[in-house]
Amino acid sequence: MATQPFEAQAMPNAETAAAQAYGASSTVSGETVAMPATQVASADDAAATQVFQPAALAASAQAQPAVMPPSIPLDQVSDEDDSDGAEPRHGGSGKKNTSKIVGIAVAVVAVIALVVAGLLWWHSNSSKASQAVALAECKVAAKQYTNAQKKLTTAISNGQTSAQTSTSDVADANTLTTLNQALQGAGNPADTAKCDSSLNATELKSHTKELQNDASDMADKTDAINNAIKAVNTSKATADTNTLKSNLSSAISQAQGTLDNSAGSVADENTRTALQNAITEANTVMNGTSPSESDVNNAISKLQKAESDVTASMQAKQQADAAKQAQEEAQQKADQEAQQKSQDESNNSDNNNGGDNSTSTDGTDGSHN
Repeated sequence: MATQPFEAQAMPNAETAAAQAYGASSTVSGETVAMPATQVASADDAAATQVFQPAALAASAQAQPAVMPPSIPLDQVSDEDDSDGAEPRHGGSGKKNTSKIVGIAVAVVAVIALVVAGLLWWHSNSSKASQAVALAECKVAAKQYTNAQKKLTTAISNGQTSAQTSTSDVADANTLTTLNQALQGAGNPADTAKCDSSLNATELKSHTKELQNDASDMADKTDAINNAIKAVNTSKATADTNTLKSNLSSAISQAQGTLDNSAGSVADENTRTALQNAITEANTVMNGTSPSESDVNNAISKLQKAESDVTASMQAKQQADAAKQAQEEAQQKADQEAQQKSQDESNNSDNNNGGDNSTSTDGTDGSHN
């Protein structure tokens, strides 16, 4: 049995309608035969029944010119009914199908609307969440900025105080120059940093990055000032140590001179021994890396006391020697005076004896005359 194709003018759903009308198909001897849905069918329905032969159809398509297939009137195609397959649907069935299509379309539109609304809702919530996270990060950066600004302000204040140090009070004047340069580079940072909640996530992230960069820059400036302050203080301590050592060196030199000049000139030699010990201790302090001010002052005090004791002992020795010399001179004078007196008395005695002899001779002579 030759298979006749459907006409091209048939509606796109004619095949579907036919399938619904006939319901099933069977294959006989390689040919596909459409089976009616019911045992009883109208003449028009029977005429619409076609036997499909794919192989023959392909051969005829090559051998014969294209012929438009006969059309199947839509009003002859019965609609499938679950309750009664033999009952055709005409007239009102089109409205039912239209209503069904409209309902499906409305449902699809509703689903699409829900999907779009869901996407919009998700995007809105996602944007809000992203903005909230960005705002929180911005506030953290703002707090870091404020802390860095406070530290920099404190460093500037301390640096300005240290910068008042005189160059004569430091061992290296370059430390003061470095400090002044660090203070000039610090500038005047803003007092506060705020995060505006009206900004979107992108703007907040950009502002957060700026705050972080500014906080890092202020931290570097703070470190530069603090390091310069430490350098000035170290140089000042070095200068103080040098001054202390210089003072101690002078005290040692003076004490050593007193010790040298007092040899054999003290009333108590123990004072010179004490001075020698004080000089030794002072030299130990002097040779230290960075002796404290109290150690230096104690060493100088011991030197001065020992030196004073030696000087006093020297004065006592001088006074004793002077007294002894005066006593010796007085004794010598007394001895001389005694000797002179004795000699004078001896001379007077001799003179008296000589006068008596002269008188006696004269009297004798006179008596003889």
